[in-house]
Amino acid sequence: ETFFVNLFNPTNLPIARAQAKGTIFNDDPPCIYISNTQVVEGDVGSTNAVFNIWLTSTNELEVSVDYATADGSAQAGLDYVAQSGRLTFPVGTTNLTITVPVLGDTVIETNEYFRVLLSNPTNGSVCGAEGRGTILDDDQPAISISDVSVVEGNSGNTNATFTVTLTRSNVQPVTVAFTTTNGTATSGTDYTSKSGTLTFPPGVTISNISVTVKGDSVYEPDETFFVLLSNPTNATLAKPQGQATILNDDPFPQISVGDAMVTEGQAGPQYAANFSMTLSSPSS
Repeated sequence: ETFFVNLFNPTNLPIARAQAKGTIFNDDPPCIYISNTQVVEGDVGSTNAVFNIWLTSTNELEVSVDYATADGSAQAGLDYVAQSGRLTFPVGTTNLTITVPVLGDTVIETNEYFRVLLSNPTNGSVCGAEGRGTILDDDQPAISISDVSVVEGNSGNTNATFTVTLTRSNVQPVTVAFTTTNGTATSGTDYTSKSGTLTFPPGVTISNISVTVKGDSVYEPDETFFVLLSNPTNATLAKPQGQATILNDDPFPQISVGDAMVTEGQAGPQYAANFSMTLSSPSS
């Protein structure tokens, strides 16, 4: 550190040099610290996890410290490349870095960590001996839902079963919300609305959603409704909408006309012959 002595207001002589600097040399060894860091692992190759190592003050002497990686939940050789060595701060330098290669993969796993440990300082003191490197997993599965067709039937209920799949299993539970929505089919008349949350336990990649379809004997065109997926956890959405087609199994209604009888009587509209028209089944 520095301070100054200033001369001013002289009497009987001029001032040739008015300011002098006083330098206070630090004789206390600086503290050595290491940062934490995190990195997305990637699928292939390696990505560098960069740790910052710094001194709390400059030093008039070189400062050195040993460093070495150590496993946490991450394993050297599998998740990262082990590193070790000795780091030296030249005089006047207070910041350096250490890089550790993190190995990419396509394995779904929890976030993992390893450590970098500092030891054996010279001309300094290790005040923060451990830095943690967190490896962020980026291998989340994708969720898709199938389309389905079902014959409605004439009475009772039939299930339209949608298959929901993950592209790969996960070591963490995967959840996704679902809800039905009308197409040309109407909730309450043609099917029973449904909503909820689907959960895939670790290791499971297939699950089903069953929606009740209501039978009838009314002739109508094929109708549709949908199941929509949303709000996934530990996964992404690849195909979030499934379509159900309700296949009509009721035949065209047949039209019949009945016979009519009338007493001839006098002429006039009151003696009209009335023919009845009927359908063999209802139609929409």
